[in-house]
Amino acid sequence: MRDLEMAFLGKIAASLTHEIKNTFAIILESAGLLSDIITLSQEQGFPQKEKFVRVLGNIKEQVNRGVDITTRLNRFAHSMDEPLTSINVADLLEQISLLMRRLAKRRGVELKVGAADRDLTLRSDHFRLLLVLGSVVEQLADSLESGGEIILQTQGGSQEVAILLEMQGQKKTGWEAALQNLFSSLQEVLEALQAKLTRSSPPAKEGVLLTIPAT
Repeated sequence: MRDLEMAFLGKIAASLTHEIKNTFAIILESAGLLSDIITLSQEQGFPQKEKFVRVLGNIKEQVNRGVDITTRLNRFAHSMDEPLTSINVADLLEQISLLMRRLAKRRGVELKVGAADRDLTLRSDHFRLLLVLGSVVEQLADSLESGGEIILQTQGGSQEVAILLEMQGQKKTGWEAALQNLFSSLQEVLEALQAKLTRSSPPAKEGVLLTIPAT
């Protein structure tokens, strides 16, 4: 039943994002037409032309921003399409970074993607991986003082793929206990993924390590 519900949610979200992108396309086309009219009106003069040009530029900028946001949402919606799919790990990290960057930034924490093997792939549940990674990013962002950083990195192997979420900066009091509570709350999802979450501590890089079977 839950799989059917998630599939339905994904289909509706994907359909609506397509409609939103079509709306943005019409706005962008209209702004372009107005820009052309202003250009053609140069010979006769155009009162407050600079203001119109500036406003049209702002419209185009915000439309492009809206298209980018809906593209991210569309990709997220399509992550619910299949319970098992081939996933490029570098693309996965870029996607979770785009989805969670604003949330982290609101907490004063920078979310970055480190160097990743572009050929590294795994076969897993895309949506559940996003759920786990997003939950960990949110908890780590809550655990760091303003000015901290979270860096997403990959390690490949023949049997499993490891994703390290490295923490840099001052940690808040009680962050370790909060992290363990998160691990417990995600246990059912981790079992479905056959994955593990563990803390990574010095002398290794400090943070959270997610390991997933490669196939």
